[in-house]
Amino acid sequence: MITRLGIAGTAAARDEVLNRLRGSGRILVIALPVARLLAGLVALGAVAAAGLGGYWLAAGTEAVERLWVPSAETAPADAVVDMPELVVNLRRDTPSRFLKIGLSLTVAPRDRQTLERAMPQLTDSLQEFLRNLDQDDLEGSAGLHRLRSEIRRRFNLILSDPAGRRDVVTDVLLRSLLTQ
Repeated sequence: MITRLGIAGTAAARDEVLNRLRGSGRILVIALPVARLLAGLVALGAVAAAGLGGYWLAAGTEAVERLWVPSAETAPADAVVDMPELVVNLRRDTPSRFLKIGLSLTVAPRDRQTLERAMPQLTDSLQEFLRNLDQDDLEGSAGLHRLRSEIRRRFNLILSDPAGRRDVVTDVLLRSLLTQ
C-alpha cells in the first residue's frame, strides 16, 4: 500500500507540473535556455573582441590585416636529411667510453643540395664536437636540448651564406643516442 501511495503521489505531482507548463510556464521553459545561450554567445564574442584588440595593440594594423587575407604562397614542407650514424670515443675521464648517435636534419627544400654537398664537413665537425663531450653533458632533457642546439649552431656556421642572415638547418632530430 505504501508503494501505491508513493506512485499515486508521484503521478499527482507530475500532473501538476504538466498543468503548470500548459499555461505561462511554457514560455519560461523555452525563453530561459534561449536567453542563456544568447548570453553565452555575447560573452564569447566579447572575449574574441578583447583578444583581437590585444593582438592589434601588440602587433599592429598590418598584422591584423594579414589574419584575414589568405596567403598567396604556402611554404613547402621542410626536407629531412639523414646523417650516417656515428660511433665516437668520449673523453677519457668519462665512465661511458663510447657514444653512438644518429641524426636527422631538417632543412628548406632549396637548401637540401647545399647540405648534401657539405656532408663531409658536417660529419667532421660533428665528430670533433662529440669527442669532447662527457657523460654529464648528455644527462637529462636539458643536456639533450643543449646537444641539439649546439649541433644546429655549428652546422649553420658551416652552411650559412656570407651574410649569415638565415639558418640553413632548422632543426636537429635525434634518431638514436646510445652511450656505453
